Amino acid sequence: MTRGKLCVLPGTARDLAVVTMDDREAVCAARAGDDDAFAALVRRYSGGLHRAVARILADDTEAWDVVQMAFVRAWQSLERYDERWSFSTWLYRIATNLAIDLLRSRNSREKAHRAGSEHRFRVVGETPPASELADHREVNRLFDELVSCLTPQQRSAFVLRELEGWETADVAEALGCTTTTVRNHVFQARKLLREELARRFPEYLPKSRRA
Repeated sequence: MTRGKLCVLPGTARDLAVVTMDDREAVCAARAGDDDAFAALVRRYSGGLHRAVARILADDTEAWDVVQMAFVRAWQSLERYDERWSFSTWLYRIATNLAIDLLRSRNSREKAHRAGSEHRFRVVGETPPASELADHREVNRLFDELVSCLTPQQRSAFVLRELEGWETADVAEALGCTTTTVRNHVFQARKLLREELARRFPEYLPKSRRA
């Protein structure tokens, strides 16, 4: 499987009509056999999807594999896609489930930080100056260390709600659970992350909050 970038399904060059299609139009066209329409969806969502999955997995390279697999499954399942859902939520649900399955299959929690993952804590479209890169890498290293204490469901809910800024209802739809369950996962994730930070990295806490 190609690593480091997404392999877009084959198609011809997109014209202006394809570029300006909304999700519903692109899905309908893709169902009718228009590869360019699906390629438009891939380009539209691959970046954001990769960012979210990379945060869940704490692994940039595996995240690209999951994103690629998610698009392949979406392509194969287009006929079963329920248009009552937004396409983006349906796609994120596929990718999140794949990420959770991958986390569960690991023999041990991965703590290594892969090259190129420092972008995971940047605001989209924002490029920090070079002097701040070390701080971004340190934040990412700490996050990768700390999230090992979370269950896959807690990690996914926390990433989508707190880091990606999704509404609770959208997170629930993407994860296939209730809003109450999402709130509980996020609450427990915050609690565990605070406890783990205090235990392993007390130097990063304000003095007033140290034991």
